[in-house]
Formats: sequence, C-alpha cells, structure tokens
Amino acid sequence: MDEDKKKKLKLIDVAGYIFLFLSFPFILFLAHLVKSDPSGLGTHKGLGLPPCGFYTMFHKPCPSCGMTTSFALLMHGKFLDAIKAQPAGVFLFLTVFLVWFTIPYHFFKKKKLVDLLELPYLLPILIANLIVILAVWIIRLLF
Repeated sequence: MDEDKKKKLKLIDVAGYIFLFLSFPFILFLAHLVKSDPSGLGTHKGLGLPPCGFYTMFHKPCPSCGMTTSFALLMHGKFLDAIKAQPAGVFLFLTVFLVWFTIPYHFFKKKKLVDLLELPYLLPILIANLIVILAVWIIRLLF
C-alpha cells in the first residue's frame, strides 16, 4: 500500500483518465438528446454528422450503421428496440459500461494510462466486440 502512495501519475496520465472517465457519460448524454431514427439508421445525423459514406456509396449498411440508434434507444429504456437496431451496439454499450467502472480503480492504483493496454481482460473484450460487430454486419449484408 505504501508503494501506491509513493507513485505519482504524470499530468498526461491524469488528463487521460479524466478524458476517459468523462467520455462515456458525455456519449450517453448525447445519446439521450438525439431522437432515434425509426429506420434504425441515420440517428447520427441528428448530431450534425453527415450520412454514412459506405451506405451512400453501396446502399448497404457499414459495420457501425445503427450504433447511434442503438445507444439512443438504450438511453430511452428501449432495450429490445436497441437490439433490433444494432445488436452489436448493445454489446458495445455493455462492455464499455463495464470497463468504464474500472477506470477509477486503476487511477487510484496510479497505473500509467498506457499500462491499461496490458490488462488481461482488455484484449478479449476488444476481440469479442470486433467479432460481434463483424458477425452482425455480415448477417445484415446477406439478409
């Protein structure tokens, strides 16, 4: 315990932790403000973002199409609608939410921010999210 008290985080690490910790609530705040598009796609345009370039070019959804809609629906308590809009968005939301809770722990343990990349659970979470996102995308392209 004395060793943790002696450690000091660099300013860049403190700033990084603050940014990470505040990012998720900010994203949730934006998701709460935006009105979900009934089509399940295009909700992000309510945030002033342009239409999906992939969808515009190929008339097929990109891997992240529906993510904003999914987050917006979750923030309005519409869990089943969020799954219908983008199952990978719900999975991403839940995993980010769980990882977000670990940020204060690592901050108070005075872990350097770059050391978080070596956490044993981080790589499996990233791989699982990538697999779910790609699986949902492939299914959407085929059906």
